[in-house]
Amino acid sequence: MRAGLGVMIFFLLAARAPAGESLRVSPKAAEILQGEVLLVTVSGGDWSEVSGLLGQQRVPFFPRADGGYAGYVAADLEQKPGRLRLKIAGVAQSGAPARGAVELRVKEKRFAEERFSVAPSFDRLDEATLKRIEEEQKRLDLVWKGVSPTRLWSGAFALPVRGELGSPFGLRRIINGLPRSPHAGVDLKAPAGTEVIAANDGRVVVRDEFFFGGKTLVLDHGGGLYSMYLHLSEFEAAEGASVRKGEVIGRVGMTGRATGPHLHWGIRLLGARVDPLALIKASASEAGPAAR
Repeated sequence: MRAGLGVMIFFLLAARAPAGESLRVSPKAAEILQGEVLLVTVSGGDWSEVSGLLGQQRVPFFPRADGGYAGYVAADLEQKPGRLRLKIAGVAQSGAPARGAVELRVKEKRFAEERFSVAPSFDRLDEATLKRIEEEQKRLDLVWKGVSPTRLWSGAFALPVRGELGSPFGLRRIINGLPRSPHAGVDLKAPAGTEVIAANDGRVVVRDEFFFGGKTLVLDHGGGLYSMYLHLSEFEAAEGASVRKGEVIGRVGMTGRATGPHLHWGIRLLGARVDPLALIKASASEAGPAAR
């Protein structure tokens, strides 16, 4: 499945600026690789409203603890390379408007590739299984389209398991000579039963067993940002529960299509498949949200 460019911008408004002036955007121009994340900030102005627009897609924003706003731009791992313009608009308390923009260049990234063969019986799925897979994918696609109005996460994201990196993000697999969907997460190897923690504050929106992912948890972190945890042996969090960063939510296993115990950890940002390690890096300097 291909996802479009996923973008979420939270604007940093720290210093007071005269109404009507141009928004001070940082960076004003940037390159972003497929599957990666860019932190964008805007300063200046006593605004009552700030919004962003990328093409026809409106982007949410949230206040930060320091009185400002901050956010991310994310390119899907199969986003077509090219130039994009993120338009930013602010409205001052006086009603005067201000404008800003970020010129983005999406660049192609070279991902690792592996080729191997399996027995045809292992690679052949019956009609009932194919239907199940299709229904499960439709269910998840609906989840990724949801954009919760409240930001739940705070500060940097953390690794859910301390383990050796297995299959990397974006890995292209060619099985029996046929290309498959690229790897949309990272695999973290760890012994079966190892505790899996929430990468950040969020709410459990999926707790189920899927054909490929096995026992799967999905956390909604707000604003269209989701993290997913696959191949679990056990669940430690209930569906609908609010969880805090570092809280145990499951245990490493090898349920679903897995050849050994590991955690598949994935990130979605407004539908874009994002490298979880890139999100950790981008969020490392981010301040927490304003008190709710």
